[in-house]
Amino acid sequence: MTFGEKLQKLRAREGLSQDALAELLNVSRQAVSRWERDETMPETEKVVRISDCFHVTTDYLLKDGPERVPPASRPLPDPGEVWRKYGFLLAWAAALWGVTICLRMLPMAIMAWGNAWPASVYLSIVCLLPGTSVTAAGALLARRWQRAGRFRRQDLGRALTLASGLMMVPVSLAWLLDHLLPEGERPGGSPYSGFTVRFLLVFLTLGLLLALLPPRKGREKKTE
Repeated sequence: MTFGEKLQKLRAREGLSQDALAELLNVSRQAVSRWERDETMPETEKVVRISDCFHVTTDYLLKDGPERVPPASRPLPDPGEVWRKYGFLLAWAAALWGVTICLRMLPMAIMAWGNAWPASVYLSIVCLLPGTSVTAAGALLARRWQRAGRFRRQDLGRALTLASGLMMVPVSLAWLLDHLLPEGERPGGSPYSGFTVRFLLVFLTLGLLLALLPPRKGREKKTE
């Protein structure tokens, strides 16, 4: 059995297309096709990569003979691959946590409607906005993660910008109401402490930086 025949059988055993194997090895599909037709041989480094991918020895790949294809092994999952595929579940968990915060604060938001009109709306927003911010940011990050198939810092930046921006809404409303309403009807300043406002501003700035930074350069050009 030649190297090309072994490579083809191993690839078929794992259910990989030539394109998928080429992506794993960072080569072109044409290179994989030529290897399987025994027109060319891969470099030593690529042979080692192939043996790692299919969990066989390099001797098995390079030594001619009628050897049977070894059975498929079940290696431990790569932590990086697990993170890329399933890490978005943590973002959905954060979104769900935000929903629980909203549900816990809902009775207080309902009680706030016993106040005068501007104050009732303001207090309801203050009660519900933290949970809403976490839910919106978590859902945004999870959806973008799923679509891209991997974690991207730009998506994290968008999520941080969304959450911190929403959390700053009560601060802006408090400033606006303090300037528009009579003294007796004013909400009484920002609902957050000065430290919290500065903390939100830091997160807003960090989110904008992550969202606006150019993406990393792509992978190196695939070799033959």
